[in-house]
Amino acid sequence: MTTAGTGFKPRNPEFAAFLARYAAAQGYLAMLGVQFAGCAPGQAEYRLRYRPDLGQQNGFFHGGVVGGLAEAVMGAAAATLVAVGVNVVGAEYKVNFLAPAQGAVLIARGSVLKPGRTLIVCRADVFVADEKGEERLVSIAQGSMAPVGERG
Repeated sequence: MTTAGTGFKPRNPEFAAFLARYAAAQGYLAMLGVQFAGCAPGQAEYRLRYRPDLGQQNGFFHGGVVGGLAEAVMGAAAATLVAVGVNVVGAEYKVNFLAPAQGAVLIARGSVLKPGRTLIVCRADVFVADEKGEERLVSIAQGSMAPVGERG
């Protein structure tokens, strides 16, 4: 994950530790087996190894898994920029599937496009990687995350 050039300043100096806790607290991500792979201000990355129970009838990652991971990583990217005591929830998102998600690992990279007071606009690029680590873009998503909780 690149950390250069985001240009965003986190409002929580402990944003990385907060995000690790944020990711670990989500039962849905734990059920899937999602691994938090890192973050920078306005960016986050999740990874998920393929298992047959995450696939559809042709052996690809199921579209619901791809979309769910895209939404989750956008929320994580947004969460890197909120103040202490604030959380984020998804307000809306859209996914475009570009190719079948057939590979060993699903990699979702989220980034903030525009942080706002009531909505944080984000995007996600979702890749599959083979066992050698070669990546291929399979999906893109855009969404809005809403900060909730205390306002600082």
